[in-house]
Amino acid sequence: MILKSKYVFESKTTKMYRHLQGMLILFVSIFLMYSFVCSILLLDARNETKNAKTSFVQTPPDLIVVFTGGPGRIEYAIKKAQEFKQPNVFITGVHEKNSVKNLVSTIPPEEKDHIELDYTARNTVENVVNTLKYLRNNRGLNKILIISSDYHIMRIKQIINTLIKEDDKFTFYFSAVTSNYLSFRNIKILYIETFKLVRTKVFLMFWDQKSSIDVS
Repeated sequence: MILKSKYVFESKTTKMYRHLQGMLILFVSIFLMYSFVCSILLLDARNETKNAKTSFVQTPPDLIVVFTGGPGRIEYAIKKAQEFKQPNVFITGVHEKNSVKNLVSTIPPEEKDHIELDYTARNTVENVVNTLKYLRNNRGLNKILIISSDYHIMRIKQIINTLIKEDDKFTFYFSAVTSNYLSFRNIKILYIETFKLVRTKVFLMFWDQKSSIDVS
């Protein structure tokens, strides 16, 4: 957007200033719109967490699934497992940087026998694909609680809604690990995640589910 000149004759300096002012207004507008979308991610995660808490007052979930990648997710999942008296936990996304040793070190010994690890998922799409495979291979798991960071929940939902089949009878609930947005690092992660949300949406529109996956 370029501001309209107020003068019939305009110096180069005035014209350049007007153009810079227009670019600044455009940049600020885009930034504010982008920030608004980021806030929607967090609001959605908060609502999903409240819904999960309400849904599991009387009965626990059949399985707790953890998508690795952010701090505090494993500890939060174990806490929820104890709270719901549901020891069965499926952790997807175990790899070199997120090793079994590091993951298991945070888990109480009495909980380890009820925890299964997925080593093959390298990104969020593969987290969802492997979770769905696990559920389809284990009958009786219908109410599923998925745990991840607050900025991550909406993208997980987007992928699940795209990849789930009509004959799947699973109901998914989500509980978010709250991030500290007084930290610049977490703000940066949130803004990057919003971009990934859009990128994943485009990817899923064209992805053949039989092909290999390459989305982080």
